[in-house]
Amino acid sequence: MDTLIWILGLFGLWQLIVFVWRWLVSFKFVPPQVSLLFLVKDNQDSVEGLFRQLALDCFFMGRYTAPGRVLVVDLGSQDQTREIIQRLAREFSFLHLRRCEEAQLGNLIQEFHQGVVVLDMRTLSPKRAVNAARHVLQRSLPQEHHQTAGQMDA
Repeated sequence: MDTLIWILGLFGLWQLIVFVWRWLVSFKFVPPQVSLLFLVKDNQDSVEGLFRQLALDCFFMGRYTAPGRVLVVDLGSQDQTREIIQRLAREFSFLHLRRCEEAQLGNLIQEFHQGVVVLDMRTLSPKRAVNAARHVLQRSLPQEHHQTAGQMDA
């Protein structure tokens, strides 16, 4: 029983050290703000898992830089997509929903000045969309931070 308590205590100490290290490293560098723009239409089966994974990766686990702005544009869904995203937007403050007609999409994209990545969920699978977002957010980290995060996860 004492061995188990020691193991759990050491594990807790290790987690504390990792958390403090990541917190200290975050002051060295201000990542460029990359915004993500997701286009959705009738994606009720995939949007919840996609945005929960994004929240886990960026905001809870700290594996990737947090995007500057995450905007989900509903292009006229006829299923529960809009309601699911509205519920998630209340849960996750980084997520914003907007309705838009496909004809007005060009004007909406122009609102983003630079550093916007458009992920069209009408053509991408949820797995490919998450991987694309991870790739972009990973690339926005400086090389030094990549090595530090990789060494800590190893």
